[in-house]
Amino acid sequence: MACFHGNWEEFYGEVLLLDERKITLTAERGFKKSSKAAAILQQVFSHLSVVEVKFFGLRFCDKKQQTHWLDPSKTLSQHRDLIGPPYIFYFGVKFYAEDPSKLKEETTRCQFYLQVRQDFCRGRLLCPPHLKPRLFALMLQAERGDHSGAQTSDSEENQEVQNIYKSLSGVSCPQAQSLFLSLCSSLQMYGVSLFNAYGENQSEYFLGPTPVGVVIYKNKVLVGKYLWQLTSL
Repeated sequence: MACFHGNWEEFYGEVLLLDERKITLTAERGFKKSSKAAAILQQVFSHLSVVEVKFFGLRFCDKKQQTHWLDPSKTLSQHRDLIGPPYIFYFGVKFYAEDPSKLKEETTRCQFYLQVRQDFCRGRLLCPPHLKPRLFALMLQAERGDHSGAQTSDSEENQEVQNIYKSLSGVSCPQAQSLFLSLCSSLQMYGVSLFNAYGENQSEYFLGPTPVGVVIYKNKVLVGKYLWQLTSL
């Protein structure tokens, strides 16, 4: 994730959205360092018409290029690692749904698609080679619609993507997004953010919360998985 910082006198900030658009935050729009982070989140939710707000959040980078989630209950000035102005925030999925293809709200599902698409394209969501052509084809169907017949390919892999893309003719953009999400949510690293930890004999492990529990890796091999305890209300 690229981070930006500068030395501006007046309040200025930007929220970078998942579709690469951005929302500008200025003093003229009522924002200042004493503003609650919740006010910025509300501005974003309103702009995107997002109703199921519990899944999303805003991140920022500190001086060491580490990312942190904004705490909605705190003011910007209470986030000690926040640098700026300009203040740069990244909108994204904070809590991954177990099966995002079943989300009821189309706007929520669309934002999940953009997030998981980004995870896949940037290599955060690892995928077996045999599934990649189908995922790329579903992305084409979701974003371009039916195959036009004019596309050409210069490799066997691209040809496979184009063949699958053609076979998806008639699938609507929302349906293609749902199929993409359904396939991605079945992958082992879906929704996982890994954190390093040290065990016995100073062995390095990586722990990652997932939609269904916690996974533990050692030397890139899954060595443990603990499911969340479900309690009835």
